[in-house]
Amino acid sequence: MKIKITALLMAFSLAGLTSCEDYLSETNKSGLTQDPFFQTELGITAAVNASYSGTRLWYGKEFPSAFAETGTDLFLRGGDNKANQISDYTVDLNGAQTNLKDYWGHLYKALNTCNTALKLLPAPILSEAMNKQYEGEVRFLRAHYLWLITETWGDVVLQTEPTAGAVTTANRSSVEDFYKVIFADLDIAIANLAPAKSTNGRITQDVAKAFKARMALTRASSTNNAEMYATAATLAKEVIASGRYTLFSDFKSLWDMKNSEGGANSEVVYYVNYTNDDTMNGDYDAAAGKGNNSHLHFIMVYDKQPGMERSVAYGRPYQRYVPTLHLLDLFNEKVDQRYAGSFQTVWLANVPNLKAGTVNGYPKMAFGDTSMVFMKTVATPAQVANAAGRYKIFDRNTMYKEDGSLLLRSQFIQMSKLMDPTRLTANQEWSSRDGFVIRIAELYLIAAEALMKTNPAEALTYINDLRKKRAIPGKEASMAITAKDLNIDFILDERARELAGELFRWYDLKRTGKLVSYVQKYNADAKANIKETHNVRPIPQVQLDAITNKEEFKQNPGYN
Repeated sequence: MKIKITALLMAFSLAGLTSCEDYLSETNKSGLTQDPFFQTELGITAAVNASYSGTRLWYGKEFPSAFAETGTDLFLRGGDNKANQISDYTVDLNGAQTNLKDYWGHLYKALNTCNTALKLLPAPILSEAMNKQYEGEVRFLRAHYLWLITETWGDVVLQTEPTAGAVTTANRSSVEDFYKVIFADLDIAIANLAPAKSTNGRITQDVAKAFKARMALTRASSTNNAEMYATAATLAKEVIASGRYTLFSDFKSLWDMKNSEGGANSEVVYYVNYTNDDTMNGDYDAAAGKGNNSHLHFIMVYDKQPGMERSVAYGRPYQRYVPTLHLLDLFNEKVDQRYAGSFQTVWLANVPNLKAGTVNGYPKMAFGDTSMVFMKTVATPAQVANAAGRYKIFDRNTMYKEDGSLLLRSQFIQMSKLMDPTRLTANQEWSSRDGFVIRIAELYLIAAEALMKTNPAEALTYINDLRKKRAIPGKEASMAITAKDLNIDFILDERARELAGELFRWYDLKRTGKLVSYVQKYNADAKANIKETHNVRPIPQVQLDAITNKEEFKQNPGYN
């Protein structure tokens, strides 16, 4: 079963923003609750379902990957990157940045949809059980949108009441105030929802507990709050101990399209569902495109190389994001299966009927033969000699300078785990792959990080349980670490190996206070530009222009 997003979302669009304090003494600001449709079970259900829509604008779309993965130590801008300001922190990263403006609108619209749905609950026409279920789902979703808003922009507008029409004032609330609402909402969600694996994309108690563990770790690492660390560990361990989730023995199989349905994937706690039926993939921004298009953004330009043409199997090469040398070097591919399970390094000539002697410079190449080999190491003379006349080598010195800066932005070792070789045509932009939001592997990492200071032996158990499962068979002992290895830098390295490309990195580096130092050390494009200012994003200028209290609600410090 998939959640269908209906056209009623247009009724929830947010024309302006204000703080919750302005609405505490007033009622029915949106007017939607007066509509007879929203007094029916169908109308209330539609409002709840609409609250999910914003997740489809974050998971599986291009620019959230730019916000969360580039401008970090893991990914650089590719040859056709569409948000260089985000990836490089250039001087034109300011309130005029289009993608940040769009997502400010998307996230506040999603928040307003949740606020509107919550105004309908509890509803006398629904059973007590249904009221609790619906409120739990929407409370979770509101907490999720509030997290993205405050971690992206900092002390901005905390909206907990629905709005309609133009609102011309805005007031700041602290990050701490945001988290008070986030944790209160998640507590209600946990209390209201049943413990279960989500098999239809809906929120369950497991999902709410897992996300609260993430939120508790976020606050703990930002504030060094021991109680929050304990909460994160407890919740993570509860979800792991439920027995409803198991780690894949083969990391590459985790990402196979036959396992792309989150409800059937044993590692997936929460996911955003997509389908081959376009009518079920809706959100409220037609320009964002339907379906999951994350498969496009990490693919290099292969179809202009010897013996190659564009194909369904190899994907559509958008070349948006290039892995840093640092990311590639984090993997010991001799013992860790996640390197081969995350990246593509070998390409086979796919031009139909390609005959030996017809490819310029590679006379031995024929259809089905190796066309290209990508290496994060320097090719040895023997490797070069073996490739001569047969295939093209891209090695470390072909792709990167010694300082990690790029020599090539269109050919690189591409991340392959989000690819979809089941699309109907080579140019199809959307995929039916579900967007994985929380995997059980993250809970192992949360438990290890949260326990690291208070119970390092237990923390070590969780990190080694994960690492041994990710080992190449027979190499489990080599993947195990000891207590002396366990620190926050190792945890961040392990999170990179496990979660690269899954919309974590910028937020991980920010919460641990490592964003500036890691970018300066590992990101050659951005190292000269990044400042502490960049731990929050600039507020869109259209928001600042629209309000009347400009002296009270100003741009985030450090931005023009």
